[in-house]
Order: sequence, then structure tokens, then C-alpha cells
Amino acid sequence: MELKRSNRLLFKRFLHYLLPTMVTYVAVSLNEFADSMIVARMLGSKAMAIVNLGMPLMLAMAAIYTLLGSGAAMVYAVALGRRDHETAGSGFTAAMSAALVTGLLFPAFGFLLFRPLSGILCSDASLAVQFDGYLRVLLYSAPLLIILMTFSSILPSAGYPVASTLVIVTANVVNIIMDYVYIHVIGMGVEGAAWATFTGYACAALVVVVGLVSGKLKLYVSRKIAASFRIMRDVLKAGAPDAMSQIGFALQFAVCNMLAAGSGGEDAVVAFSLCIQSTSILSVFMGALLGSAVPLLAVVHGQRDYRGEAGILKTAMRGQLLVAFLGTVLFEVFASRFAALYNITEPGQAALAITALRIYVLLFIPRYALIMYYRYLKVIGLTGYATWMSMLDGFGAIIPIAWLMTALFGTTGLWVAFPLTSLLLFLAMILLNRRYAARSGGKLRGLLLYEKDEENELIADVTISGNPEEISGISEVVQKLCEERGVDRRKAVAAGLAVEEIAVYAANRKKLDAYMDLIVRLDHDAIVIEFRSLGTIYNPLADMEDDIPENVLLLRSIAEVENEYILGMNSTRLTIRGIGSGQKEEEKTR
Repeated sequence: MELKRSNRLLFKRFLHYLLPTMVTYVAVSLNEFADSMIVARMLGSKAMAIVNLGMPLMLAMAAIYTLLGSGAAMVYAVALGRRDHETAGSGFTAAMSAALVTGLLFPAFGFLLFRPLSGILCSDASLAVQFDGYLRVLLYSAPLLIILMTFSSILPSAGYPVASTLVIVTANVVNIIMDYVYIHVIGMGVEGAAWATFTGYACAALVVVVGLVSGKLKLYVSRKIAASFRIMRDVLKAGAPDAMSQIGFALQFAVCNMLAAGSGGEDAVVAFSLCIQSTSILSVFMGALLGSAVPLLAVVHGQRDYRGEAGILKTAMRGQLLVAFLGTVLFEVFASRFAALYNITEPGQAALAITALRIYVLLFIPRYALIMYYRYLKVIGLTGYATWMSMLDGFGAIIPIAWLMTALFGTTGLWVAFPLTSLLLFLAMILLNRRYAARSGGKLRGLLLYEKDEENELIADVTISGNPEEISGISEVVQKLCEERGVDRRKAVAAGLAVEEIAVYAANRKKLDAYMDLIVRLDHDAIVIEFRSLGTIYNPLADMEDDIPENVLLLRSIAEVENEYILGMNSTRLTIRGIGSGQKEEEKTR
């Protein structure tokens, strides 16, 4: 029987995550667009300027919850893959505790240093009075926003992508509705926009409370809060690349706005704003690909399913390439219409904006490949590498290159700097990957640094259906391969039998079109069988009323059984210890 592995099961989970994650990013993007449009139309450009002046504060909050949320999500998912519930709970507890403390300290220091903070953010005296009121409400919102967004970032890794989407959509939809109520109906002015943000996240918090109280959201939590902070370093390391992207975007936005204004005046600033809008639109789809791939990558990494890990990365990268290519073509072809959507119609201004956009969008393919890849580097433990590349992408490389290109070629140089920087970083990544692969001792391979199993450890890695003949066949193959690796015959027979019994048990509870993944490996003095399937949630450890299936009783008698429902997949680990090895005995004798 030929052993083949497909990624049909993992691909289905990837698609399951894709839609809710895309809805999340659509909600965020629509909110940013609608929020700005409502404020501008009801209160004018002056109010819009006040909202934009508060953006650095919002980005600072985003950096905090991204650092904690994405870091904890990575730690949580990898720990779940390893069935290390203590680490998963510690990561969640540490991140949420830090979010609570940071969320309270943020407004405390903000109000303590309110006057200098306001002066830094708003240097225009004519806007100062209204901006102060707007700033106060943003500071009130900080604890709610930081805590809630940290929590929602972890939910997909805990297997609740739809719940995460519901939280984000609630916050943003309520925000848009309350913009109209507070500004137009109550007449609160620009301060009403800040209160709308506060109300949106307050309503989203209620959704979370209902989910927790009803028992629909169940996460691993550590009661040892102080002890859980031992894992904080891992959380911060995992979250650093994403947080660096937030910080980098803020710096990049500020500096490049200044370069645009200095080299081309108001028209160049408008052109740069149009370029940023194109990135925001494409980020809806790229963010969905990232949000779908990363939790699955982390879990299968924890399960040491390196072929599955490579399959998910390939799927995500292909999706990224397709979206980036289509986005580039569409913006190149419809650049003038896209500019017209933002009322950029004056001939001189429109010509500059269209030229800028057509040059700028050439960064999509190399840059989004990099952004996807940073997340994979975090999964395989190369967080330092990911952080440095993220820093270079965010501000370390783009800012000096943009400065130099603008000085040499004016505004055209500024637009060229973006695709040029992304291409240079992409080439640098390829060279660095070759170096990492060469120094990994064979553990990493290829230009994408796929993880590689030790050949003497992996026995079988196969996808099977519920066909009885196929199940019986794979059982015999596993037994034979174990014996060929020097495993004691009795233990090899037990391994084959365990594979057959768990497959039969799962086949009776899965959907007809679903597939089952099976990984068998030698791990020190044990055979470890990783088994996962879709379909009805099951638990071979649970005693059924008056009727425990015979195959479950047999399974428990020959192997240690661990079972968990992870990211919508039934995941069972069977361990057969004390395997012995005839080959090892021969080696000792020699």
C-alpha cells in the first residue's frame, strides 16, 4: 500500500477560517472609511483633521494589543498543538493581565501628561479646544480597547474565529451607527466620534461577557497569575514582529507625508494618501489569508506535522500571490477611476495621483509575500529574524530609501522607493534563508525554510478515508514499518492495531466526504500516533452510558490516549511506550 499525504483536511479548516476573518477585515476597513466620511460630511474638514490628529494615539494602542494579542495567540496555538494546556493557559493569562495593567496605565499617564501630549499631537491653536475634548474620550476608551482587542486576537487560536469576527463587527457597526446619533442627533460635535468608538467597544465587550457566562467561549486559563508571567517573554517575542509593523506604519506614514509635502506640496500628499488607500483595500484580503493560515500553522507545528505546515504555507502564499497580482493589475488598469472615487479629478492633481498609484502598487507582490512569511518565521521559532525583517519593512529600510530617492528624483523617487524597498528585502530574505538552511543541520530546507522530520523518527504520514479496506491496509503497513525500524514485534502489532481502532472509531463519526490525517513517529522509547479528523466531536476517553465501544476499550488497553478538539478538528494522540529495538541492541553489541 502506497502512503500518500494530502492536505484536504487542513485546506478545509483554512477555508473555514477564511470567510469570518475576511468579514473581520472588511468591517474594520469599512469602519475606517465610513467613520471618516461621516465626520467629514457632518462636521467638515476641520473635524476630520482633529480625528486624524488622534491617529498616533490609536496606533499606539494598536501596537500594544497587537504585541500582546498576536503573541499570546501564537503561544496558545502552538501549546494546543503540543497538548500543553498549562502553557496555553499561562500565555492567555499573562497576556490578558498585561492588557489590563497596560490599559489602565495608558490613560493614567495620558491624563497626567495631558497638556504636553495634547501639544505634541495638535500644534494648531485653532483646533486645540476641540481636540482636547476628543483626546480625553480616546483616553477613556483605552482600557476597553486594549483589553478587548487582545482577547479577540486570541480567540481564533482557541478555535473561535466566528466569535472573534462577531466581536470586531459589533464594535465597528455600533461605532458607525453611534457616529450619526452622537454627532447629528445629539449634536456632540467631533467629541461624539470618540464617544462612538467607546460605545462600540463597550457593546463588543458585552458580547464577550455573554459568550463567557453562557459557556460558549471556553479558554484555558492559569490561576497562577504571577507564575504565568514566566512565559511573557515568549509572548512578547512572538508578538514583536506584528507590533513592529504597527509602529513602523506610524513612522512611515508621518515621514513619507512630510517627504511628499516637501517635494510636491499638497498634490503629492493627496497622491500618497491615495496610495495608502490602495493598501488598505488589499489588506482586507491579505489580512484574511494571514488570519486563516497562522492559527493552523501554529497548531500543526506544535503537533510536529511538518508536511501539513508546509502545505498550509504553500496554500497561503499562493493565495497571497494571486490576490497581489490581481490587485496590481486592477489598480494599474483602473487607476483613474480609483482616484475619482476620492474626488481627485482636478487634471494636474489627478495626473500626479494616478502616476504615483501605478508605481506604488508594484510593491504588492514582493511585500505581501514578506508579510505572510514573517508570520511563518514566528511559528518555527525564528522570531528575531522576523522582527528584524519587520522593522526594515516598516521603517528601517523604507524611510532612508524613500528619503534618498526623493532627494535624487523628487516625488517620482518617493513612489519608486516603495516597490524598490520591498524587492530588495525579498531578495535579502532569499539570501538569508539559504544561510539559515545551511546552518540548520538539515532541520530546515528550501528557500522557504520548510521544517524537516528526522528520517529515523517518521514512520508514516498519510491521509486516509473511512474505507474499511484502506483502514485495514494502513494498519498492516504501520506494523510492518515499525518492525523494519527495529521495534519489538508485540509493540509493532499494538501500533498497527491502535491505528486501526482509532480510524474505525473516527470513521463512524465523521462526514462521508471528510478525510483523516495519520502521523506515526518514533519518539525516544515510544511510538506516537497523531490522528485528526473532521466531523462529529468525539472523545474516546469519555465513558458512554452503559455502552463503551469495544474498539475504544481495546484502544485504551494498548495505548495512552490524549484527545482534544482543536480548531474544529478532532485531534487524538496515542502513545505506546517501552517499544524496545532489536536494531539498537545490535548496535550496542557491536
